[in-house]
Amino acid sequence: MKILVVNNTMNIGGIESFLMNVYRNIDRTKYEFTFLTYNDFTYDYEEEIIALGGKILRITNPNKTTIRNHLKELKSAIQSCSPDVIHCHTYFNSGYVLLAARLSGVRVRITHSHTAFASTKINFKKSLKWMIARVLIKLNATDKLACSTEAGLALYKNNDFKIITNGIDLKKFYFKEEMRKKYRQELKLREEDIIVGHIGRFDTPKNHKFLVEIMSELVKIDKRYKLILVGSGNLQQEIEDLVKKENLSDNVIFLGNRSDVFHLLNAFDVFVFPSIFEGLPVTLVEVQANGLRSLISSNISKEIKLSECIEFYSLEKGSKKWAQKILNMEKQRIDTKKTLEKSSYSIEKTIEDLEKIYNK
Repeated sequence: MKILVVNNTMNIGGIESFLMNVYRNIDRTKYEFTFLTYNDFTYDYEEEIIALGGKILRITNPNKTTIRNHLKELKSAIQSCSPDVIHCHTYFNSGYVLLAARLSGVRVRITHSHTAFASTKINFKKSLKWMIARVLIKLNATDKLACSTEAGLALYKNNDFKIITNGIDLKKFYFKEEMRKKYRQELKLREEDIIVGHIGRFDTPKNHKFLVEIMSELVKIDKRYKLILVGSGNLQQEIEDLVKKENLSDNVIFLGNRSDVFHLLNAFDVFVFPSIFEGLPVTLVEVQANGLRSLISSNISKEIKLSECIEFYSLEKGSKKWAQKILNMEKQRIDTKKTLEKSSYSIEKTIEDLEKIYNK
């Protein structure tokens, strides 16, 4: 069966991690995957995709062309690989993808929402664009999926969707003391250092500026605290400049994109995730599998709380209270293995649910 996955890129990120978790673990003797993307550079996951037998197609970014040309390119790309299923992860742009898929005779046409998008800057033009996109999705999707209730309501505006959990390979993320020692040594951390971890692209929703404000408050009280930031993105230089301005260079470590997050989590003492909005982040499933205590924004879907690792906290409390909360948090791991294994967040359960849709 031929599956065409549509996403903006295949660089390291939340959606991409989900897609790769599925692709690595699905039976590739039964399913042939092609990834259709909107950029012409080499992706972080490109080498692995090809090594696993997958293909990558590229078309022009829809923001750099007309709707007519975009639809033309989509149809050409879809027809070139004749998929049985198209699985689209491009949010509002999914409407155009699914229209092209329907016109190309694709049997199963799936749209998948991964974010509880929120914006206070919606002008008439954008509002009209979103309304058209929702109509196109309604008319052309055979299946509407979401990673959480909030993510589904944000895109579809009703309850006519199915939740597919962001499953992971749980065993990879279980806490390992030997990996903690190894990675803390490699990162040149002292035994007494207390590590606050964060994983996420440098983009406005992830709220890195607030993280720096929290660190500024923390080190005033206890200089043993260090912040490790994993990820990359458009705002990285701005955050690096802010760290220097706040004289925090000795307390903030930028690691860029990493493919060894499942090991790196072991080096952290607490995880902080103050996002302005999210869908249901794969990272927070991974963190809980590791047993790492986490302080996260109350804006994030409550469905992410799979264990006692997670504590929600309002961004309105401000950086001083977030810092105080972190200071008072217990730092030892929680054994979450049985809890996570009973949940629906194993990659095996996610693939089982997707296969039912692919094969209907």
